[in-house]
Amino acid sequence: MTDVEYDLSDPAFITDPAAAERWLSAPRPACPGRSLDGSPVLVVTRYETAREVLSDPRFTSRPPGDSHIRGLLGQGVPEDLAPLMSSTLLSMDTADHNRVRPLVTLAFSAKRVRSLRPRIEELVTGLLDAMDPGVEVDLLGGLADPLPLAVIGELLGVDAADRAQWLASAETFTGSSPATPDQVGPALRGMVTVLGELIDKRRARPGDDLVSELVQTHDADGARLTDTELLALAMLVIQAGHDSVRQFLAQSVCTLLAHPDQLELVLADPSRWRTALPEIMRHATPVKHAFRRFATEPVEVEGHTVQAGEGVLVVLAAANHDADQFAEAGRLDVTRTPNPHLGFSHGPHFCPGASLALTQAEIALSALFGRFPGLRLAVPAEQIAPRFLIGMQRLPVRLA
Repeated sequence: MTDVEYDLSDPAFITDPAAAERWLSAPRPACPGRSLDGSPVLVVTRYETAREVLSDPRFTSRPPGDSHIRGLLGQGVPEDLAPLMSSTLLSMDTADHNRVRPLVTLAFSAKRVRSLRPRIEELVTGLLDAMDPGVEVDLLGGLADPLPLAVIGELLGVDAADRAQWLASAETFTGSSPATPDQVGPALRGMVTVLGELIDKRRARPGDDLVSELVQTHDADGARLTDTELLALAMLVIQAGHDSVRQFLAQSVCTLLAHPDQLELVLADPSRWRTALPEIMRHATPVKHAFRRFATEPVEVEGHTVQAGEGVLVVLAAANHDADQFAEAGRLDVTRTPNPHLGFSHGPHFCPGASLALTQAEIALSALFGRFPGLRLAVPAEQIAPRFLIGMQRLPVRLA
């Protein structure tokens, strides 16, 4: 591929602090690029095109042939774990997706999310009580990281001790630079070990948690959920429910502090959190792009013919700043409604945990700013801003 503009396989591109400004501040015509594994893709950034690709049944999440397995092996995934990593809901479509996704949807049902509210409030109160207003506090380590890990841990039934082990492995993928192939294998094996042991425990002693429900579903009808899918599904729920939410919480704090007039509007009327959080998701978009989609037949995309087997990468963050869809797209407006942002993706792979993520953010942020209305950053914002595809690593603040 020639004239590549968007190259995720180039570490310099990912760590370039100007990349976010160039690519996420506004959409541009579809252009050639490379994905993390170096394979060519067509990069889509316009809102309407993004929605079309994400919902078009002529695109699939499953790469052609064995390219997905080969790509995983190239990234350092051990050969025995490659089938597991290629069996997640994100790589399923049609019949398999329709069979497995209802189980995930059940995990994040409105009833379950409502039942978790009191526990989330309790967790937030405990985390805020542990903060000393007299010293510099890292909100990432003190709130944004432990809260979603605890919530998703309790949802799945992961013991507190096992959460620490999981976090130690997961940090390989959430650090300040992309994981290297020699780091990927041990980290994945540690995560799989935690979940494998958890599944065995819940099979022997079922509880009131998601893993117990999934185990019972598997054991009652193995055709509905295979051994590999059971493990992959539990892993996906923890990964998506932890890191995405921690980044959303951290970036929400930074976004509101950078727009004090909008923060004042929310603090003056707490009901505005319902519109503020989707707007922060649109404006900051913690997950910058969707997983690749692959054409199953020739498809025209903005004048480009995507041949069968070729990939398309949708940059959600850029689509969320499309002025053709959002008036004053570059401005944070916590009263914006309607707000059809793509921060949780779109179509059949819309994030099933969106409601739980927003619930955690509403409870945590309203409590944080309600208790410490004078909260401010302890360092200049540019020192902690996340890089292009690397999330925020620390959030030092002073509480007041």
